[in-house]
Amino acid sequence: MTQTPAEPRRYRLDAMLPGPPAPADDSLRPATRADLPLLGALMWDAYRGTPDERDAGDGIASATEEIRLTFDGEHGPFVPEASFVAEEDGRPVAAALVTVWRGTPLLAFVFTASSHTGRGLARRLIRAAMGALGELGYDRLSLAVTEDNARARALYESMGFAPV
Repeated sequence: MTQTPAEPRRYRLDAMLPGPPAPADDSLRPATRADLPLLGALMWDAYRGTPDERDAGDGIASATEEIRLTFDGEHGPFVPEASFVAEEDGRPVAAALVTVWRGTPLLAFVFTASSHTGRGLARRLIRAAMGALGELGYDRLSLAVTEDNARARALYESMGFAPV
């Protein structure tokens, strides 16, 4: 009998959105459907070997499919106005994708190229998403974090996210 690895434990975190919006970050651009192949490769690179690797599937093709499903509403309606990409030399190096799940904005995915971690890109992307959501009239942002992903948990908690 083959034993399947246990599903990673996740828990929900929420943050109240800040009052006045943060200044626009001109280094970010909206995520678009045309980005699917590059975002799939980026997601696979970012999640491979981490506690979140299962989210990206078993390679670039499955990661790209997960991104496509996100754009298509698998995790609630996609919010293009609050979903952003950070680029370097014209190539995506980080992204944040936001949906609305059961009436509440959800940070469905945020990921950074392994070569670009530790540069504050995820923080900038999340701040931009929060600002855009505030302008759209929302008052909070939710996410699910893998219990074993200490780095992600530390980032989210430093940004005001707390367990629900």
